[in-house]
Amino acid sequence: MGNKYLYLIFASIGFIFLRSGYGKISEGKFVGSLGETLAKFASKNPYPLVKNFLEQTAIPNSEVFGLLTMYGEVFAGISITLTSIYLLFVSKGSRAGYMILGAGFLTGAFLNAVFWLSAGYTSASTESLNLIMLAVQIIGLWFVWQKLMVGEK
Repeated sequence: MGNKYLYLIFASIGFIFLRSGYGKISEGKFVGSLGETLAKFASKNPYPLVKNFLEQTAIPNSEVFGLLTMYGEVFAGISITLTSIYLLFVSKGSRAGYMILGAGFLTGAFLNAVFWLSAGYTSASTESLNLIMLAVQIIGLWFVWQKLMVGEK
């Protein structure tokens, strides 16, 4: 019974990613404006390694990072949302489903960690939302690990 609630929480997190990625793609401005946004994040970033990465790697390659971010969010959103719904209603023991869900959680966790390190210092809401989503994704990875490796039912 408890897993049903986890699947609903997971699907909600996936929907957040799907909506965010779709918004970036449909608006058509994200890739072109990412360099300027990253420069703002780098200007006062409290983490020297992150600041250096933003200035030396991400900003000069902002178009590539923009595309990877947009489509990474869409991938995370689709894989987490649809697989959670599938596992909830159709196939509760699908090994492939758990693997796809795990891939979505890894992608999402990476995106949240990068955004938190880059922009979490800008506001309490940015910091807390990304940390909450990251925590849910880590719980999701643990859940997938239990299903795949430990064989918990």
